[in-house]
Amino acid sequence: MSVITPEAFDSRSFIYRQHQQAEFTEVAGAAQVSSYKGQSHSAMGLTDLSVLPRFGLRGPAAGEALIAAGLLHPEQPNSLTVADDGVMVLRLGYNEYWLLALPGAEVDLTALEQQLIGPGIYPVYCHDSFAWMVMSGDHLADVLAKVCAVDLSEACFKSGDLVMTSLARVSGVICHHQMADKHVFSIFSDSASASYLWDALLDAMGEFDGAPAGQNILIK
Repeated sequence: MSVITPEAFDSRSFIYRQHQQAEFTEVAGAAQVSSYKGQSHSAMGLTDLSVLPRFGLRGPAAGEALIAAGLLHPEQPNSLTVADDGVMVLRLGYNEYWLLALPGAEVDLTALEQQLIGPGIYPVYCHDSFAWMVMSGDHLADVLAKVCAVDLSEACFKSGDLVMTSLARVSGVICHHQMADKHVFSIFSDSASASYLWDALLDAMGEFDGAPAGQNILIK
């Protein structure tokens, strides 16, 4: 059986060169880190999910189209929903939505995107322009307090909330939700800043024994 590597695919994570000693699995025509060789369990993990499928849409008819398709619709701007099939819907503003497939989800987002095309709906290219990182562990708010001025404690930033802010001097979106019964923060940032932000977050996590982690820790 051949070894899967990022170089074997045209689509790659923006920071694939930084995943040393990683073991990969093929997801959506790209190499996704599943785990790291010889790495012990860490109290906190940072996982790069940049290659996983996602798309965005905006426009006056976008929300109605999501409801008609039977998707869980975030009722308020700056919030999100996660369906049982692993589709997460972010609502950024009144008429902009991102749809993402969480690790392990068996969802055809390409077919779903085609289903949602129609009058009053316009595409948002959030896959190639944004990196996607997930921070998991018990000290999420404490870590991000080092690099972000927003209070992300459980009392102020509940599961299902998202905020557009600056972290480590990089503009981004932080989302609080659950994967594999764990509370996690999904972080989206401009692809040009992905390498810098990855290193900055790992540095901030060092106090809590944080380390890079594969997607396996986010799958039940």
